[in-house]
Amino acid sequence: MPKIERVEDAEGTISPLRITKRKGCGIKDPSIRVKCGCCDKAVVIYHGAEPTGDPSKNMLEINGVLGTVDQWRKVLLPLLGSSV
Repeated sequence: MPKIERVEDAEGTISPLRITKRKGCGIKDPSIRVKCGCCDKAVVIYHGAEPTGDPSKNMLEINGVLGTVDQWRKVLLPLLGSSV
């Protein structure tokens, strides 16, 4: 059974997110499941078993939407206020 990790904010005021990491087996890629701490909503992120080191070739599937790591960075980093 996978271990569930809790991620809390700096102040500890919001319900923590729960993260479950699963190893790939057979035809399924490894995945990370991020679940809300106060309800049953979750995001599932699948990533390739062997990263190539090139973000333009590594693929991520987030809740059924497939894209490269570079594409996901362009979408998610502005939301997080980061410009890496």
